[in-house]
Amino acid sequence: MTINELYQKILSGFYELDGAKALLNETVSVKKSEEPERTLRPENDPPSTVARPEYCVTATLCGAKGEAYTEEPSDFSGTLQQALEIPPTEKGISAVTVAALNAAVNYLGLAPGAFPKGEEARFSYADALCRYVTEHYGRSNIILVGYDGYLVKRFMDEGLDFWTMDRDPDHISQNRFQHVVVNNAKRNRDSSFVWGKYFIVTGSTLCNGTILHYLDCGKEVLFYGITCAGAATLLHLPWFSPDHM
Repeated sequence: MTINELYQKILSGFYELDGAKALLNETVSVKKSEEPERTLRPENDPPSTVARPEYCVTATLCGAKGEAYTEEPSDFSGTLQQALEIPPTEKGISAVTVAALNAAVNYLGLAPGAFPKGEEARFSYADALCRYVTEHYGRSNIILVGYDGYLVKRFMDEGLDFWTMDRDPDHISQNRFQHVVVNNAKRNRDSSFVWGKYFIVTGSTLCNGTILHYLDCGKEVLFYGITCAGAATLLHLPWFSPDHM
């Protein structure tokens, strides 16, 4: 599957929803955060320069919110249809499109479009995700795609046997809590599919295009984070929603 094929599949699923077409001419406003997103980090997480910082973009549609996290944020104002028709690139699906889609799906009452506010709520989400993984997938051969210091520490505290995959060169091959963060690019992805059985994948892979590696990969995959809220709902992908908290 190509990123364009995935994008078309998502759009087709959205247009089939009851009430979706009535929203297409509604105005959607998308605002990017001015500062990079601060990841949840335990007190002893080593400092980093964050070579690949992520920003939150927030869409507002008929009072409903939708969020997406991306390395390439931008603002937007126009109709929902215009936002949804921004073509994807080799780097992934536009965060504007993803955030607008999340706001629309949220408005239709099918999935939350934004995380609960406040750091404590986000810690609670990570704690709940860790419990879910141990209860449903066990404790070994787990691949965590996307570095989150707090989540890595929780996995370690639970004694899980896992790899962490990340795109940020500031994390790659670095020791985090005596756990080596493994590069998930060309050198290590193939070996991760040999060793790993369960892939816990950040939804922001939708915006950077790497989600394609984890669709129909023959492994058990669970997506997490708010970015993939709309796409996971439309494509019936396993997704750990904030509603699970």
